[in-house]
Amino acid sequence: MDFITENILLIITFIGSAILLAFPSLSKSRNAGLNPADVVIKVNDKNAQLVDVRTPSEFSKGTLAGSVNIPAADLIAKLDSLDKNRPVILVCQNGRRAQQALKQFKGKGFSEVYTLDGGIVAWQAAKLPLTGLEISKRGRKGKK
Repeated sequence: MDFITENILLIITFIGSAILLAFPSLSKSRNAGLNPADVVIKVNDKNAQLVDVRTPSEFSKGTLAGSVNIPAADLIAKLDSLDKNRPVILVCQNGRRAQQALKQFKGKGFSEVYTLDGGIVAWQAAKLPLTGLEISKRGRKGKK
C-alpha cells in the first residue's frame, strides 16, 4: 500500500500512457494529417479542395494537380473563395505552414480540414507527380 501512495503520479502516468498506446485515435486530433496516398483518395472520393499555402514563387516550382495557391499570409482574406461543405487539404513544403493554417480554417467554420503530412517533400518522396513546373533555362540551351 505504501508503494501505491508514494508512487501515485508514476502509476497514473503509466496508466495514461497505456490508454494512449491502446487507442491511438485519442492522441491525435480528429482532422490531422494525411499521407500522400490518403490525399489522393480524399481528392478522388470526396472531391477535396487542395490549398497550397506556400508563396507564389514556391508554388510556381510545382504543386499538386488541382491546387489553388493561397499564401499563408493571405488566408484570412481569401477563405471565402473556398467551399466550406467540401474537405480541404492544406499543402506546403514540409507540413509546418499547413499545420499553422489548419487552426485558421477551424476558426472560420471549416469542419473537414487536413494537412499533407510532410508536404511537397513527402509527396515527391512517394514518387507522385507535381504540376506547373517552371521550365529551367538550362534545359533550353542552344535553342532559339
